[in-house]
Amino acid sequence: MFKKESKYKDGISKIKSPAAYCLIIVAVMLLGSVIQSVLVLPFVIGDLDSSQAIDTVLASQTMTLYNLYLTIVISLMILYVGIKMHGRSFESMGLSSHHALKHYLIGLAAGFLMLSGALLITYVFGGVRYAGIDLSNLTLLLIYFAGFLFQGFEEELMCRGFMMFGLSKGYSVFFSMMFNSLLFAALHIGNPGVSPLALMNLFLAGLAFSCMAVYFDDIWAAGGAHSMWNFVQGNFYGILVSGMSMGPTVFKFELIGNAWISGGSFGLEGGIGVFLIEIMTILIFCLLYKRKKQKGA
Repeated sequence: MFKKESKYKDGISKIKSPAAYCLIIVAVMLLGSVIQSVLVLPFVIGDLDSSQAIDTVLASQTMTLYNLYLTIVISLMILYVGIKMHGRSFESMGLSSHHALKHYLIGLAAGFLMLSGALLITYVFGGVRYAGIDLSNLTLLLIYFAGFLFQGFEEELMCRGFMMFGLSKGYSVFFSMMFNSLLFAALHIGNPGVSPLALMNLFLAGLAFSCMAVYFDDIWAAGGAHSMWNFVQGNFYGILVSGMSMGPTVFKFELIGNAWISGGSFGLEGGIGVFLIEIMTILIFCLLYKRKKQKGA
């Protein structure tokens, strides 16, 4: 897998350095954040002008949803930079239409199994306990789910579609996978409760999603897995997502005990369960790719 040649090199006209890709992504994220802030500002002013007392929980949930849906802005900006400014094809951005829906559904299932497996491992090691269930917010949960579909796609388009496939024009697939995974981890370094193990897990998560993208030759499976991972963690099992609370949840699990096992204030992603499940996922996709290669697919 790590020696594979990118099948979409022909859709990339310019070779850019890793530093150039980093600068482009940072610039897009900063500009996108400014645009997102401008779009959110009218709602914030409306709350401040309201004569009624502000429900802080509702306000927090509303802001979280705004931020999830406004990741569309950064996705559109990355698409514009890649396709309009750099002459990339949609395929070279990981957006092949071949088996797109099938791969996306596989990704959704994989994301659910990965996060559930990490939770199970953490439970076995005594790092989490069950604390209840709440089925009173199903409509709001669906709204969160749709928001996470956009959010997961945005990060995969940026790190795997734009950067990883782009780097593979002038660099090895191994280097492209490793470098974009390092950037993916670095983008979360300012999150609440981040720890050395959390950063390692984020790097491994990026590498696992990179393996999916390389195996399927697109970002659809990785996008589905990333979105489902975040949604299931935050709004299905009720655990912090990279140190952040995500509103209503179906189940409620509480992280307890040693932070190296539970993940502590960063959430499950800062613990040993996620570390083990990401290693397993990487190995599984490497074995699947080896089998695929042997069959001549």
